[in-house]
Amino acid sequence: MNKTFIILKTEFINTVTRRSFLLTLILVPLLPALILGGISLFGGEDAQGSAESGGIVQPQPGAQIVEGYVDKADVIDQIPDWVEAGSLLPFNSVDQANQALLSGKISGYYVIEPDYLETGSIRYINEEFSPFSSLETTGNIDIVIRYNLLGADPLKLAIYSSPLTVEMVDLEPEVVNRDQSNPLSFYLPYGVAMLLYVLILTSASLMMNSVAKEKENRVMEILISSVKPRQLLTGKILALGLVGLLQTAVWMGSGFLLLRLGGSTLNIPANLQLPPELLIWSLVFFLLGYLLYATIMAGVGALVPNIKEASQATILIVLPLLVPLTLISVIIDQPNAVLPVILSLFPFTSPITILTRMAVIPVPLWQILTAIVLLTGTILLLIRAVSGMFRAQVLLTGKKFSLGGYLRTLLGREPETERLEG
Repeated sequence: MNKTFIILKTEFINTVTRRSFLLTLILVPLLPALILGGISLFGGEDAQGSAESGGIVQPQPGAQIVEGYVDKADVIDQIPDWVEAGSLLPFNSVDQANQALLSGKISGYYVIEPDYLETGSIRYINEEFSPFSSLETTGNIDIVIRYNLLGADPLKLAIYSSPLTVEMVDLEPEVVNRDQSNPLSFYLPYGVAMLLYVLILTSASLMMNSVAKEKENRVMEILISSVKPRQLLTGKILALGLVGLLQTAVWMGSGFLLLRLGGSTLNIPANLQLPPELLIWSLVFFLLGYLLYATIMAGVGALVPNIKEASQATILIVLPLLVPLTLISVIIDQPNAVLPVILSLFPFTSPITILTRMAVIPVPLWQILTAIVLLTGTILLLIRAVSGMFRAQVLLTGKKFSLGGYLRTLLGREPETERLEG
């Protein structure tokens, strides 16, 4: 056990002190933080500038716009107190309003026709029509008509003008209640899936590259002369697992923090925010996914003669991880369908699939626990199988990688003499 700890400590320190690792660990969360800060900074200045500048669509502070109206439908009984006195003048006929317009007493007037309650339309007469002036002036007559239609009751007008406060009660917690028209309803779960895929793949690849590199440099010959192969395998898996766990915690934690701080800047609705418990489950399923694929790739590294062969074998090994990414639209749109649930329970696809579903809906606890149990059982079986091939004679020899030969060796069906002769 002491030798296992020495290997663990050495492998962990050598990996986390690499300049490439440190730059990746810091720059990946730093780049979106800088982008978000730029959006908040420059977007805030634009909003402030547009609010402070009067512009061509806002009236100048000292200029009062005087308008008139001819109420043929007898809709307006009184003008509310908050409308500036003298800004909206009543006329008994269109002729009177025309005279006032031509003499310059008013800038324009509205004609409310007798059928207003059926049609809801009014006419605006202006000597020199401008679309910008119409934007400035329609507010007064609109609020006055609404006020009178509501019985000249300010409280009713306030309630009518305010947005509704709706409390949503979900009787079925597994039903998706998300704004599907918002592109973030797709991109946030997709981002979770891609991030976990990258983390599992890079961390597991470190394991395979480490073993293959030490074989190619013949460092493995020195190691297995003083360390048991099982101790070597265990120490490397645990060390690189801690490295990946650190990377996952930093990246996922930074992502959650950015979403919380930048929710208002990015206009992320509350029902599209990622649940806080997703951070905890992401660490659990990353660790299980890493152990699964790192064990498989350790076996690949033990069999192949060099790093080049190991890199080519990676494509075949990670094919199951690509299945959830290929079906990502189905998983996000129908997270409770049969196929996403099956992929959530199948050990080789469950880490990515179940976390993607968690980003969309609350996944039932029994599915989470079942996925963890199946993953753990598969990992234990693979560690036992890979330990069988992680022996001195296998580590010191190597042949060109083939999936069939790898599976036969994993199942213990390939004669050991054949490996020695090859």
